[in-house]
Order: sequence, then C-alpha cells, then structure tokens
Amino acid sequence: MIKIENYYNQIVEIESFQSTYIIFKIENKLFRFDFINKKEACLKRKETGKLIFHEHHPLLINHNENNLEVFINSKPENTEMFINDIEISIVEITKGWRNWKDYIEINTGINYKTFLHNIEKGSGKIMKAPFSIVENIEKLCDKHQVKIKYFGEKIITPHQLLMINNQFIIAEKIKLA
Repeated sequence: MIKIENYYNQIVEIESFQSTYIIFKIENKLFRFDFINKKEACLKRKETGKLIFHEHHPLLINHNENNLEVFINSKPENTEMFINDIEISIVEITKGWRNWKDYIEINTGINYKTFLHNIEKGSGKIMKAPFSIVENIEKLCDKHQVKIKYFGEKIITPHQLLMINNQFIIAEKIKLA
C-alpha cells in the first residue's frame, strides 16, 4: 500500500487541490491524497517543492492536544517578567509557528487587556491552551511562586501535517485515494 510517508523529502508539484484532497505530480505520475477530517490548511497556489510529512510538529499541538482553561490564583511579584516568561514558555513549545497571544485571545472569552488585568490582580482566566503549553506554564508559575488552576482533561487526538514549502494541511489522516 502506498502511503504519503513514502514520498517524504521528494520534490513534488501541486497539480490541483480542493478542500478535501490534493493531487501531486511525483516523477511524472499523478497521485491524489484525501484529507480525512481536515482541521486547518494554508494552500494558496500550485507550486513545486519538497514534500514534508509530520505526525509530530509544533503546528500539530493545537489539534493533537485538547485545550485546558487556565486561571490565576495569586499575583506574581514582577508582573512584567512573569508575562515575558509566559511568552517565552509558549514560544518554547510552538517554536514560533503560532502567535503566543492566540492562546490568550482566541476562543477564551478574554482579550489581552483582560489577561493583563487578571495577572495584575492575581485572579481570573488567563488563557486556554493545549496541555503541553499549560504544563510549561505550570513550571514557570512554580518559579514565580504563582498559583494557577486549570480545567479540562489531557486528551491526545493524533493528526498529520503535510507541508510543501510554506503551504500546509492538517488533518486527522492523509491517505492515498
């Protein structure tokens, strides 16, 4: 059975794509790969590039791990340093593939101003993030002697990432049609 992994690091040409599939030209043959439960995509144009396939990558964290809601329960001694360390802690996990503020402002019900206010008063919601990020935040809270509480279960749902240059697709499964 032919799998997408068989073409890792090969030069491919994007012939066509839709929301549920992509067609590559590989060594003058056409191959269609379907996206099962596509979660995210950044496909903009037909181009030639190296095919990269991942099952573990910083872009996958948002999809492989469920989110936990995080609340702060005490004030940091140095708010500015604490916030800077939160940014560093998130970037350490995402490797810069995601904006660290997304975990504060997207699907959280708060904005950055509320985040700052909650940290300054030492009470309230500060983020919603994948559990590996929350675990990293927990370590930095120990360092700053800040108490946090998080809610949610740590559940892993494997996804796959397909990249060609700066374009990508994330789906639960990418398989040959």
